Parts: sequence; C-alpha cells; structure tokens
Amino acid sequence: MTCLVNNNMTMKRFSLLLSGSLLFTSANVVMARQDCNQNIPSSTPVQRFNDQGNGTLIDVSTGLMWKKCLEGQTGERCVGRAVRMEWDKAVSLAQLSNSDKFAGYSGWRLPTLDELGTLVDKRCIEPAVNNDLFPNMLAVGLWSVNQSDPLAWSMDFGKGRAYEHFKGAGKYIRLVRNLR
Repeated sequence: MTCLVNNNMTMKRFSLLLSGSLLFTSANVVMARQDCNQNIPSSTPVQRFNDQGNGTLIDVSTGLMWKKCLEGQTGERCVGRAVRMEWDKAVSLAQLSNSDKFAGYSGWRLPTLDELGTLVDKRCIEPAVNNDLFPNMLAVGLWSVNQSDPLAWSMDFGKGRAYEHFKGAGKYIRLVRNLR
C-alpha cells in the first residue's frame, strides 16, 4: 500500500516496505503553505541580512554570503525548478561553481550543517525559513558538506531539522561562500 498525502497543498513522500522489499517510492516536491507563529520573534530577521541585489544575501552575523535561490531557480523571486541531485553530484556542482563566477564571486561551496542551521527560522514550518529573504523556498532537504561514507547530512527545511541520508538520495542545494 502506498500513501501520498495532499492536504493544505502539502505533497509528502511515503515509501512502503513489505518483507524488506521496496514496493513504491515517490519523490514529490513539497509545495506547502508556510505556517509561522507570529508570537515568536524571527530567528532569521531580515535586518540580519544585506540583500546585494545580485542574487546574493550577506548574513552580517556569520560573515557568510548565500545564494538567494536554490540551484536551478533564478531571478529576484527565485522562479523555476530547483534541481534535486545526489550528494556526489552536489559536491561536483559546487566545485564547478568556483570556475563559473556567480554575481562576480568565486569560492562557492556546499554549506556545513551548522551553517544551514543559521538559515532555519524557528518560528516557521513548511518551509522553516524566512520567505522574505529566501523567496519560493521549498520545504525540502538541502545537502551539507558533512558526510561519512556512505552517508551525508542534510537540513530539512520542512521542519528545520538535520537528518542523515544515503548519498544517493536526492536533495537540493543552496551554495554559500565565506566573506571573512
């Protein structure tokens, strides 16, 4: 039996195992309506970031420059289809981004799990991010550079939690670079 839940515009993935055999798996992008508790202050206030107007944001508290959009999305409002990929391909793409300067900068890389954690807005879920800073963010997992064979860590921006996955799993990426 396979379950695919669609309520409040949320598409979630479920896999069914029967006697150790995978019968069905579905990987759907989560297009959810964000839910934020307005009684809790934002852990990622807009004032903490400087929008450079070139597709990047500078987090003044961490000294990191982030791509505003997930890889595959473009423009000021991050339109288009974000690219989902295995961890090894995400690492390769990040290395290629160093030769293809984005916004005039090189040094783009996969973030650490701790760095991704600084983007989680603890008052929000589905996605757990400040949508004013990161528009059209999906409630999906983003790869981090943290890994140990055959696993790698991702930050789930549905709920804002870290998870360990097989490197062959498909996740999304947001690149970062150091300013300092």
